[in-house]
Amino acid sequence: MPSESSNKYYKVGVLLIPGGDILDFAGPIEVLSHVSHNRNPDDPDRMFEIKTIAGTSAVRAAQTLTVEADILLPDAIDNISDFNILVIPGGPPSAMQPLLEGNGPELELIRKFAALSSDTSSDERILFSVCTGAFLLGAAGVLAGMTVATHHRALDVLREICARSNGPDEPATTVVHKRYVDGGMLKTGGVRLITSGGVSSGLDASCYIVSQLATHDMAVFVTRVMEYDWREIKE
Repeated sequence: MPSESSNKYYKVGVLLIPGGDILDFAGPIEVLSHVSHNRNPDDPDRMFEIKTIAGTSAVRAAQTLTVEADILLPDAIDNISDFNILVIPGGPPSAMQPLLEGNGPELELIRKFAALSSDTSSDERILFSVCTGAFLLGAAGVLAGMTVATHHRALDVLREICARSNGPDEPATTVVHKRYVDGGMLKTGGVRLITSGGVSSGLDASCYIVSQLATHDMAVFVTRVMEYDWREIKE
């Protein structure tokens, strides 16, 4: 965790998925943006700089909301080391299936981020999936030996994806039904894995990330501003 006196700007990349669930990406953006916009006087120097990433200049989410991308996928891949946090949202099968076929840029983005190093605790990197966004992590082959969460109706599908994508000598992926899971460091690099369950679970996981990268008081402060009842997992 960063020292109390250090200024820290965490750069966050949020992947946009055509047809994806709105709250999957909007929830983390909402939580993290409040850290910057409602500066807690007890912890004023932690901010999240958020950029959306997509394959096209604009993405139609859930067939109802058009969102403009800040960065196109090729540029994000080329500059992947700029990001401290990569958010991978999910969506219904119709939105996720096209991204699981072949070896598209979304999977390349995940693999390159997962392989990055974190030299110091203040340079910590987090790969964060919401709901069925974990499908893309599994298809990218970065979940071997990890414990992960996803939507309660997608547990078996994620197990099948990981079984196909993990190497023959790699340990199996443990898939659980929880609001969120801090899986620890990925085997592929110096990146911490945090996965969450369905849709609204991403709010709880985002609050947890704030508590880890800033302070627990900051996370509580954000939930008060949002008037949100954080379902915190206490080990």
